Amino acid sequence: MRRMTGGRGLEATLYLLSIGLGNSLTTGLQPLLPYYLKSVGATPEQLGAVLAASRVSVLALLPVGGLLTDFLGRRAVLVLSPLVMSLAYLLMSYTTSWYETVVPLALAFLPTAIAGPAVFAYMAELTSAEKYGRFYGLYFAVFNAATVIGYVAAGYLAEHHGYRDLFLSTSGILLLTAAMRLGLREARGERKRSGISETLRGWMDAARTEPVPTLVLLRSLSLAHVTILTAIYLPLLADEVAGLSESDLTFMFAVESALFALLVPLGGRLIEGRNWPLFVVVELLLRAGAGVLLLAQPTQVGIFAALIAGSGLAVFLQPFVDARTSASVPAAVRGRIWGLQQFSHNLAIAVLTYLSGLIWDAFGYAAAIASTFAYLIVMAYAVRRLRSMEALARGP
Repeated sequence: MRRMTGGRGLEATLYLLSIGLGNSLTTGLQPLLPYYLKSVGATPEQLGAVLAASRVSVLALLPVGGLLTDFLGRRAVLVLSPLVMSLAYLLMSYTTSWYETVVPLALAFLPTAIAGPAVFAYMAELTSAEKYGRFYGLYFAVFNAATVIGYVAAGYLAEHHGYRDLFLSTSGILLLTAAMRLGLREARGERKRSGISETLRGWMDAARTEPVPTLVLLRSLSLAHVTILTAIYLPLLADEVAGLSESDLTFMFAVESALFALLVPLGGRLIEGRNWPLFVVVELLLRAGAGVLLLAQPTQVGIFAALIAGSGLAVFLQPFVDARTSASVPAAVRGRIWGLQQFSHNLAIAVLTYLSGLIWDAFGYAAAIASTFAYLIVMAYAVRRLRSMEALARGP
């Protein structure tokens, strides 16, 4: 760790541990949100609307999040974000109907606006550009290793103690995360303070400078595809078609996360070389196979196989995009670029999540799952574009 981070091994370890702790139950309960929303009266369309609405506040406040990072520093923002989420899940524990969850869920996603750019910008401060791939791979490994425990714990708490205890436990874990992050140091270098208008101008400048816009498109569609397939369609199929319990579903997610945690460090290293297009295309084919499995075999076995193919083995694209994004921009504007990334992928998730609920309600699950293949086609185009840009940069 010390060699990877240039002597900041202890700080990097503390940071990664806080990432794992903070995301354990918050990620572990995500597949159960459709179960919970249905239990308090939501239809698939209302479910999609609630989850989409929770992202709208993120879009509105992303420029403010950039301002907070400028004025308070990354460390302060990283401490503040789990405190906000802790309050959100405390409020969720008192909800009794689907419409009462709108505000708490919006509050739970606010840290994406407040701290999202700081999370990845701070990571880039901890290592050198040539080691971004392996460090981002390590980040995703820690993240997913923690969610293995989170999925099992969330399923057990929901099924045996109820959702109120699950939300209260999540709130407590987030308080511990905030306390742990008090041990982080402020990122190196002087912070440049800017207003909302300057932040927005920075986003526009970034959007015109390749390869940033293509990377933003690829990351946005990648996260939207995974979110819709695994956080909406798969839980709905598990509940309505396969009849799986909460603990059955979260156990599947735990196995998937364990597999991902084992493989993603290797994926992060493999995408550092020139053969990255091959590995990324393999992942896109696996994701397409997941959709086929859900269409052809919406049973417990088929759902589990689709989860492994579409997420557990998808260990190349995310480290590649995140590493290339950080390496493509100067450190002085890296936080701003990650703000653009966060805005774009939350916009994509908000719009496509709402549409996914409408499609499911209007045309059924087969049409809804088939619609996700369109995302993969656009993602393949973005990969081809990035490969062409890289070939031009290398020259003959």
